[in-house]
Amino acid sequence: MAAAGIERILRGLPGVVAAARLDDRQRLRVVDLEAQAERSSVLPVRNLGVGMLAELPLCFALLKDSTFRPPGVPTVYLVEEGAPHDSPHVLTVEGVRYAIVGEEVMDGAPAYAETTIPLDTSFVIFPDRRSGPDVSCFFMLPPIHFPELEREADRLGVSGVISISPSLAADTFLRESFGFPPTNTLATLLVGCTAADSARG
Repeated sequence: MAAAGIERILRGLPGVVAAARLDDRQRLRVVDLEAQAERSSVLPVRNLGVGMLAELPLCFALLKDSTFRPPGVPTVYLVEEGAPHDSPHVLTVEGVRYAIVGEEVMDGAPAYAETTIPLDTSFVIFPDRRSGPDVSCFFMLPPIHFPELEREADRLGVSGVISISPSLAADTFLRESFGFPPTNTLATLLVGCTAADSARG
């Protein structure tokens, strides 16, 4: 069964302290908690990856320490919806194009060739990319690739592998559900995919 194989891989990854599969109730509760967090946030934020979990039959929670490999790409962007077709700075999620007007700064990244405004040491805005002051934008947490499962997708019989960082409320729920310790030195991560047999439960 795909779920058992996935769990073995996840638990064996460097930096993973624990891994557990969410049942349908837990998965949908995470989606609901994320929606509540977005509605109550002072800043406009959308965690698109967590929303996608509602349609994914297999979902796992990881507890990871600081030795877990970095994501390799920014995990937070500032975007405008409806990117121009000729824009070179585009993020596409589930067929929707978003214009990137700000992003998380990755460790070791080269200096930007364009004008930037730092929000803090780990995030910059690209003012020249903005369509205008009246165009709305929001912070986006997109789904991120998870190469350790993607490499084994054919063997496991899975597709559409994504990983997502949950909100604080969802993180708390996951820790309480699976007995993960509350320490700030460890972080949770969600990994979801679709199996050929669409096993649920």
